[in-house]
Amino acid sequence: MSLSLHRGALSATILSAALAISAFKPATTGNNGGLLHAISSPTDKTIIEYNADKSIAKMITTHAMGNDPYTDIRIPVYQSGKLVKTMSTADESQASTLFSAFGYDSKGRIDKISYYEENHVSGYDSLVYDTRGQLAARYFFVMPAGKQVFENHYCQLYTWDQKGNIILQENMGRATDNAGFALSSTVSYKYDDKMNSQRSVPDFGYITDLNAVNLSANNIVSEVITPANGANVVSKSYAYAYNNKQYPAQVTAKNSGNNEEVITELTWE
Repeated sequence: MSLSLHRGALSATILSAALAISAFKPATTGNNGGLLHAISSPTDKTIIEYNADKSIAKMITTHAMGNDPYTDIRIPVYQSGKLVKTMSTADESQASTLFSAFGYDSKGRIDKISYYEENHVSGYDSLVYDTRGQLAARYFFVMPAGKQVFENHYCQLYTWDQKGNIILQENMGRATDNAGFALSSTVSYKYDDKMNSQRSVPDFGYITDLNAVNLSANNIVSEVITPANGANVVSKSYAYAYNNKQYPAQVTAKNSGNNEEVITELTWE
């Protein structure tokens, strides 16, 4: 289970292993609550540090996959209580570089996330909200090689239930900006009735990635990915073990295709 925060990696993992780790956003509460300190899987470990106001100060992720381990450090920057950008570095002894910046609409909601490479915008996400203030669509803009304008060939549409959970994500694509969007796959979700504690820390989804497990009110117990071209359906299930404060201490992710299980441990302070 990976907490890679690079945009390309995150986009690829929205439909797969990132689901499990994203289910554990740091949580705080005034009633014997705690802060999520560490997330450990067979291939990754993330340490989360906090500011005095409980906002995220730093996320340090060590990836140990294959023969090329590396570290990704993400540092959020706030102004007047608003998340304005995140910085990134692979080594705390080195200067960090700009990774992302955030724009806001007239209602104070983040409506644009710009991504940077060598201090230049390499792409951005445009966010659209419904009348209830829930994320309705996310449009991905990139600048193709050899061009000087951003193009939008991919978007995600979200359907919510009355409990505040995303129950359907539609992944849409098109060959050119002038073409209509066509469905490439759907992801359907089912939930338990326990509170999704990760939502109590503002902006976590924007620092990592926006997806169902960062936005929904309850915890996902099943995920079904259905390609529009008739390819094989992929199903995953998630089982939780909770501590005495009803925070998840362990999650077991299981792929129905091969029955492979991945267990992730969570440490709370």
